Amino acid sequence: MIAGAVLAGGESRRFGRNKALELFQGVRLIDRAVTNLKALCDPIMVVANDLTPYADLDVLLVRDVVPRFGPLAGIFTALYFSPHPWVFVRATDMPFLNLSLAQAMISLTHTTPAEVIVLKKGENFEPLMALYHGHCLAHIRRCIEADRRQIISFYRSVRVHAVEESQWRRYDPEGRSLWNVNTPEDWQCLLEQGSKSEPDRSAGKALET
Repeated sequence: MIAGAVLAGGESRRFGRNKALELFQGVRLIDRAVTNLKALCDPIMVVANDLTPYADLDVLLVRDVVPRFGPLAGIFTALYFSPHPWVFVRATDMPFLNLSLAQAMISLTHTTPAEVIVLKKGENFEPLMALYHGHCLAHIRRCIEADRRQIISFYRSVRVHAVEESQWRRYDPEGRSLWNVNTPEDWQCLLEQGSKSEPDRSAGKALET
């Protein structure tokens, strides 16, 4: 079994207000993020500094162990409270998730000796479209203690299975699973493009291990 974690603790400084509560196609972003993971994970955790806005959600609400440290602390918190070794981590402002791609990533937890399974776009990791194992906890803790806030700062200390772009685009050709919202301009772009249908495409092959 895989736990799911929606990171909703960001301060949304560039956006100007809490993105998680914005309506997209009539549904709050936080609700979309939870629904996406519910098809794959149990339990679902929402991790945030302030949990008050999410009191109506039927999920496990978890306050950041290290407040206002950013998404790395959110991942640490999710792993710390997870009842399962693996946690699928997503940000609250990522409204699309290709289920076939996500299922293929989850299947890698049984076939690859890694502590991190993460998509890679070009030369860059996409650490908020990733699975993390509990073995990462000690390494993340050391980064937090050293005030290293970049998520991938602990990747060198663990085994990472990178899903290359040529592999994951067979499932998600447009890369919608990685769409996110940082600024009002991003939001407007999402509103304009997000109305397009998003078929759950799959090449019918497992991701390479």
